[in-house]
Amino acid sequence: MKKIALLIIFALHTLVFYAQEKPVDTLTKKTGKVIGLQSVPEYPGGLKKFYDLIGPKIQRSMRYTPGKMIVTFIVETDGSITNITTVQGINEKFDERVREIIAGSPKWKPGQQEGKPIRAQYRLPLNLR
Repeated sequence: MKKIALLIIFALHTLVFYAQEKPVDTLTKKTGKVIGLQSVPEYPGGLKKFYDLIGPKIQRSMRYTPGKMIVTFIVETDGSITNITTVQGINEKFDERVREIIAGSPKWKPGQQEGKPIRAQYRLPLNLR
């Protein structure tokens, strides 16, 4: 029984060490997904300015129950926003309006890999009070 337990611990330990050896800053050719970014996408002026832009529009748009929302989207190489999805929402009608507001925002500064703009997914948490 001790041998089996030691064998399992050794096998798990080996898997952990193997996982840490993978490269961090590479763009895989098979999947096209970015593993590590040199710079992440950002809104011109910073995230606070983005919240200042969309906050009043969200508050004016309709009544809602306070809560947390998480929205993800892709920042394209030209800075446009696509594929806006709600990961955690409040209600479908309100979530749709928030996606429309985000879609209408100005272009972002795209993420960069090795000095070149790349597509990158962005996760945006929203705390609505």
